[in-house]
Amino acid sequence: MNLLKQPNWLRALEIVTGLLAIVLGILVLVSPSWSISTLIILLSFGLFFTGIRSISLVGFKSLSSSLKALSVISGITSLILAVVVLLLPGYGLLTLLILVSFGLMVYGFGRIFLASVLKTTLGWVKGMMVAVGVVDIILSVLVLVLPKIALLTFAIVLAVVLLVSGAEMIASGAIGRTWLGDLVKAAKDEMDGK
Repeated sequence: MNLLKQPNWLRALEIVTGLLAIVLGILVLVSPSWSISTLIILLSFGLFFTGIRSISLVGFKSLSSSLKALSVISGITSLILAVVVLLLPGYGLLTLLILVSFGLMVYGFGRIFLASVLKTTLGWVKGMMVAVGVVDIILSVLVLVLPKIALLTFAIVLAVVLLVSGAEMIASGAIGRTWLGDLVKAAKDEMDGK
């Protein structure tokens, strides 16, 4: 496996974010409803501030009139959706489940594609990437088909993802090397035409 050496600041950042991810994963397992409600509220506030930022782009003189109009329309739409989600969290929850399901599906297909692109990666690692991709796709379809059952499943999957990702980040930071070296090498080989 081609391991990329990390600078010390990145190692420290990975360890800290890994620990935070594990703590959040444990909190989500202990109180799944708290995690879903908190996530919806945070996403709503993020959407609200994104809307304000889009509207503020009107002040840039270098932007064309059509881009300014598009910014205002998208900003107002974001503000309206943020308020609707804050007032009607059930709507936000369903929307969140659908978006996460599609995101998980895209991520699954991405893992499968990535496994097929990485030529120098060990076979069992590629097999694991494909397996994770397939599981992601299956879970995303289940969430779309059974949204009510998906709420608890979503919280548990979120917790497991946080715990596994946190452990991987801590290990990567502690070792000082990351598997991203394979991605960098694959991209370089692709650009070099190998």
